[in-house]
Amino acid sequence: MNSLGPLVLVVSGEPLASSLVIARGMRQQHASVIKLVRKHAETLGRFGPLGFEIRKGKSLPQGGFAKSTEYAMLNERQAALLISLMRNTDDVIEFKAGLIAEFYRMRDALSQRTQNLYQQLQALVAEEIGTQVRASFGSRLMLERKRAIPDLKTRRERLEQEIQPALQLH
Repeated sequence: MNSLGPLVLVVSGEPLASSLVIARGMRQQHASVIKLVRKHAETLGRFGPLGFEIRKGKSLPQGGFAKSTEYAMLNERQAALLISLMRNTDDVIEFKAGLIAEFYRMRDALSQRTQNLYQQLQALVAEEIGTQVRASFGSRLMLERKRAIPDLKTRRERLEQEIQPALQLH
């Protein structure tokens, strides 16, 4: 599995697997895998937009580039459906299990990251409220609060921006 590189990548907050990785893991020609994706595009599309990308070919010693490769980026459900359409051998079953496990691992990691961001945001809100309470006790503390407000706002905006893409997963 490790020789394939990462099985699942996070793109815009969503775990995705490329048809290139699936083809290598299933020990299939990529052309036959992308053909299968195109054949079942409508069904795969039920589980989210089907994204196709083009990888530029390698540069050639004589100049120019090799032929570019079109590949599909599949979410967890699309990848699971695609691999279920392929024939099983021992190696293929092992790859399928690894790919599904990697999607679960990636989803758990993203969930953990989101929970951590929420905890940071809660701590920041508590800090902000604390400065408001202290500021009500006197002018020196109010001045400290005024100095703290820009930093609190900046930290809060950063956390909210990081949390926002994670919300789109649910």
